[in-house]
Amino acid sequence: MIDAQWAMFNRSRPGPFHAYRRFALTAFALGLMLQPAFAFETFPYVSGMETLHRKWCDNHAGSPCATVTWSLVPPGTAGAPGYCGDACPALSQAGIAVEISPGGGFAVQTLPQLEAHIAAALLRWSAATGITFVRVTDNGVAINDAGAVPPATGQIRFAIFAFAAGGGAVGYAPPPNGGTAAGDVLLDANSFFQFAPGNEGDSFNTTFAPNDVDSLLVHEIGHALGLAHPAFDTTCPVMQIHPNCLGRINREPDADDIAGARFLYRPMFADGFE
Repeated sequence: MIDAQWAMFNRSRPGPFHAYRRFALTAFALGLMLQPAFAFETFPYVSGMETLHRKWCDNHAGSPCATVTWSLVPPGTAGAPGYCGDACPALSQAGIAVEISPGGGFAVQTLPQLEAHIAAALLRWSAATGITFVRVTDNGVAINDAGAVPPATGQIRFAIFAFAAGGGAVGYAPPPNGGTAAGDVLLDANSFFQFAPGNEGDSFNTTFAPNDVDSLLVHEIGHALGLAHPAFDTTCPVMQIHPNCLGRINREPDADDIAGARFLYRPMFADGFE
């Protein structure tokens, strides 16, 4: 699935001698060659003679990105239904409904209260991508407004909206490069969440609150970085959406998720002279 030219040698001619510059495969690229094919999907597009990918910084696969900023959108921020449709109507909300205990009712958790969970989810992707995520302030400019860019906001903005009925989604995160809202992560104030007890891979009770906050955040941030939903292959990585994968704790990027993140952000080649 690597979209790159695997040229091993580039010949140069300094004077009468032939020098060869060898492009050695990094351990990552070699690892992909030696393992079974991964299922990960990205958001590719064609520009001229190149296939590029919707991602932060350089749009070439395998190009690093040192820093991405993020911010928390304050309540009352205007949405952009013309851009994100049912996911950001009217004004942003204060919080989401999180289950206190199984069958014990719900309490509102605001974005500031969720900040530690957001930071932890970003850190999990940082390990795979090499990106340092930096928290900045958000001045509350409307979603997808031309002014919704640093330093007024983070590049990835986290917000809560009351999604319009009928969509079925609990989170929304378009990939980068499609307007200033591209890469933002929106959560649904009309859905019900919990901090599911247990360990990675454990099933949890979905009777009243079918969505684990931490699993959802890791999934939506994956979209915000440029990863799409792969086809179902029974392994249920973070980015895979299938009924068989729901209702269990999935907060750690799996091998397939990591391969996709590295494909987008980690160099595939190391160069040197001999």
